Amino acid sequence: MKLITVGDNVADTYVDSHIFYPGGNCVNVAVDAKKAGAEAVGYMGVFGNDKQAEHIQEALRDENVDLINCRQIYAPTAQPSVFITADGDRQFAAGPKGSAQHLVKLRLTPEDVQNISEYDVLHTGIDANIDQELVTLKSSVKIGYDFSDVKDEEYLAEVLPNVNYAFFSGSEMTDEMAEEFAKSCLAQGPDIVVVTRGGQPALVMSKDAYCYQEPQLADIVDTMGAGDSFIAGFLVAYTDTHDLQAAALAASQSAANTCGVSGGFGHGQAY
Repeated sequence: MKLITVGDNVADTYVDSHIFYPGGNCVNVAVDAKKAGAEAVGYMGVFGNDKQAEHIQEALRDENVDLINCRQIYAPTAQPSVFITADGDRQFAAGPKGSAQHLVKLRLTPEDVQNISEYDVLHTGIDANIDQELVTLKSSVKIGYDFSDVKDEEYLAEVLPNVNYAFFSGSEMTDEMAEEFAKSCLAQGPDIVVVTRGGQPALVMSKDAYCYQEPQLADIVDTMGAGDSFIAGFLVAYTDTHDLQAAALAASQSAANTCGVSGGFGHGQAY
């Protein structure tokens, strides 16, 4: 299968170790999809003009992700600060203001739309700022969308009809809550709804079936990007097999693999 991601790129900045890692949902999903076996993977987004942006682009090329019609502006890369707590968990703080990620939105051209249509699946999400483009794109490509932990009913009603695969974070949800939420989302248009729940089993539901997937055992180094890896593994496996349970297992293994590296997919650089 061929997958393109359109959206955010950031430098996850680990304050204690003074190392930053390439990241952002769409960057991570692109890299992880290639690792999961996608035939071709592209990334489209807006880069800043600093060393972080240069390093992210270099890392994507090293991971065999094609840069498709990317833009660059005179602004710093978004640099969320990451702090590791005593128990190994992560806490985040906002980075410098006025980043490329926050100053501009990507406006798709007819050439962009044509390029995207050459892929089987487009993945994007709440930080990509292309919601208004989905109505046009859905006629030519399957769309995966990461809603993260956003569950605002008005927002969901606007976006859900235009996506095929909806991904949510719901660590606070019981099984019953997750199932009811997934059903309500499916009624608004998607083919499949996925609710990941941290260390609890993830729920994967279509209009005809559902399953739970236990997390795979992993030697945990860093959980950064594990949810993005789950998305990538699922999109690749489901597109290739159309098997809900097999795709859920592949997604869980992809997430476990990512927990074994620092940052979303390594490539750390001192700052």
